[in-house]
Amino acid sequence: MNNLENLLNEATSLFNSIDNTIELEHAKARYLGKSGVLTEMLRGLGKLSPEERPVMGGQINRLKEILETKINCRRELILFKEMEAQLAGEALDVTLSGRGLGMGGLHPITRTLERIESL
Repeated sequence: MNNLENLLNEATSLFNSIDNTIELEHAKARYLGKSGVLTEMLRGLGKLSPEERPVMGGQINRLKEILETKINCRRELILFKEMEAQLAGEALDVTLSGRGLGMGGLHPITRTLERIESL
């Protein structure tokens, strides 16, 4: 149990120190991936006695759910911060004057008539 608590504390501090989604996915793979720490612990359940398996398996699965929740919350926070930064960079100043209208050109028929008249 102490090992699982240490693992939870370690993973939580790692997740909280990450500031982008790519690193967060790498951290997720480290703990929850195919060769992740929790997956290896679940594979090791076969070595335990039949009485210990359900207890330990339940604890590992609860830890897995907690870590998935923490990862999802951190991902949402990172995406929210990225969106805020993007919106701050694209801020629109409504007090500025608008774009000026460009001068138009003559209609092609009018141009053709003027060329004919100039001959």
